[in-house]
Amino acid sequence: MQKPIISVIVAIYNAQKTLPRLLDSLKAQTMQEFEALLIDDGSTDGSGSVCDRYAASDSRFKAFHKPNEGIGSTRQFGIEHASGEYTIHADADDWVEPDYLKELYDKAVETDADMVICDFFVEDRKRTIYKKQEPSSLDRDSIINDLLCKLNDGPCNKLLKRKTYLEQNISFMKELNYGEDQLFNLQLIWQGASVSYLPKALYHYDVSANPDSAAHGYSLKKIQTREKFLIALNTLLPDKFQNGIDNKYLEVAYMAVQSKEFTKAQYLEKYSFLSRVKYWDYKNKAFSIKLVTWISINCSYRLAIFLCDVKKVIRRFRR
Repeated sequence: MQKPIISVIVAIYNAQKTLPRLLDSLKAQTMQEFEALLIDDGSTDGSGSVCDRYAASDSRFKAFHKPNEGIGSTRQFGIEHASGEYTIHADADDWVEPDYLKELYDKAVETDADMVICDFFVEDRKRTIYKKQEPSSLDRDSIINDLLCKLNDGPCNKLLKRKTYLEQNISFMKELNYGEDQLFNLQLIWQGASVSYLPKALYHYDVSANPDSAAHGYSLKKIQTREKFLIALNTLLPDKFQNGIDNKYLEVAYMAVQSKEFTKAQYLEKYSFLSRVKYWDYKNKAFSIKLVTWISINCSYRLAIFLCDVKKVIRRFRR
């Protein structure tokens, strides 16, 4: 097999039901010169067997099995074993368009960019939502602010030139199981990586495939993991990006209300600094997040919890 142009890194944990859909969409790529690194992070279902089956039938698919260590460690394992000129991540719950790799690669070559960002689809039960990801500008500070406040900051719609992040010694934080991809991309851009934009949706992000995934639920552990990410984000970026970092804090403060893990005093001790935030300026943030967080900090913590409970009841009846 010739050296691959693109390494597709797939971090896998208990995704037996959805993984074949993703891998079939990779097999159907119009661009053939790729490798798919299937990294089974200690799955307890049949995910490992699915990886082995695809690896046995197609030499471009390579199966790896490791103890469960979390997403940060698994993504880092992937880039350490990649051999392509470019890398991209694809999540086991999702799938991609047939021209996913070719279109991104052609744009990278055309623009000589270190990172190419494309649009994507959100698949939510019976709805398909088109998510445009065009940056306000392609200068460094604008893209960072956009990723903090406006654009999806994950790795699956971003093709990266491997040489660039290797030369800058950028890696995933192995101990971080949330935001590890965001920190990686933000650090890459902060250190000067060039970016181009492809106005096509090539990735399908399925938010309904796995109800037990990290995208659901508001446990104390999950809140603490996000706070750890925010501490790392504050360390990485200078004060001029504080508005964007506060935007990320809004999500965590909202989760904290939903979790009911904190007393009013504990909550205000952690998040009262968000009283400085101009909530209504965050156009991308859901109204419920802005409203509940504003009420919890500026008016009544108990009322904020009540509104969250009402929202849960309404959502249950809509299902």
